[in-house]
Amino acid sequence: MRIYAPLDDPAVDELDQMAKKNGISRAQLIINAIDAYLHQPEPSTEELDQLRIKLDQANSELDRVKREWDQARINLDQASDLRTELEQLKAKYNQSTTEISQRWEETKILKKELDKLKKDLDEARSVNQKLKDDLLKRQSETDLLAATREELIAATTARDKLQEALKVRDDEISFLRSHVAQLTQSISQLSLKPGEEEAKRKGWWQFWK
Repeated sequence: MRIYAPLDDPAVDELDQMAKKNGISRAQLIINAIDAYLHQPEPSTEELDQLRIKLDQANSELDRVKREWDQARINLDQASDLRTELEQLKAKYNQSTTEISQRWEETKILKKELDKLKKDLDEARSVNQKLKDDLLKRQSETDLLAATREELIAATTARDKLQEALKVRDDEISFLRSHVAQLTQSISQLSLKPGEEEAKRKGWWQFWK
């Protein structure tokens, strides 16, 4: 006949320790205990009371061990949960670190591009200012050329007017010369003729001096 008695883990551990201490197996230890229990003398009332006290103490100790074991399991579960949470935090930290590093690299690239754009903008502004200066210079030259052209037109007009006035004056001088010549001729014709001898001696023009 076989007898089965379920034992919890602390009881099994305790049996293993006692068997190892006595140098026998766990089964032999149990057999010895059963044999001792079956062949022990009939205990007295005092011994039964002591056994009950020891049993109560053992039960109390067993309950204490069970509570500690249960608390240990709870602590172990909590530790496992904490370990899982820690792993998650580590994963999040590593991910955050990776993202920060990536963003830092992107920021450096953007800063480099921004510096290049600033440099290009400064160069573009410089070129634009130069173009403005050239445009203003060309505008000034154009304005000066236009003013010079107007002055040239005015000078040409004045020259034409002066030439016209000189032509009119020349015409007037020619007219006056012609008129004076006619008057001189008329006066000459109206004047008394000198004596032929004297005219031959002096000449006509000398006679009137």
